[in-house]
Amino acid sequence: MKKFITTVVLPIAAMTMIYKWRYRLLNIILDNDSIRRMSVRAAMGIPGVRSRLLGRAFRS
Repeated sequence: MKKFITTVVLPIAAMTMIYKWRYRLLNIILDNDSIRRMSVRAAMGIPGVRSRLLGRAFRS
């Protein structure tokens, strides 16, 4: 029974909590300047993301 709780119930509970508080957790993570810079660099390194963001930002 203890093994069932640690392998099934706890991961499901953790995923539920992460999903419930996903935006709060994202704000906490991106509050750090260095992590935010790294995530923007990584996102801008993906050609599809870069073209969509720059297309929306500089639309005439």
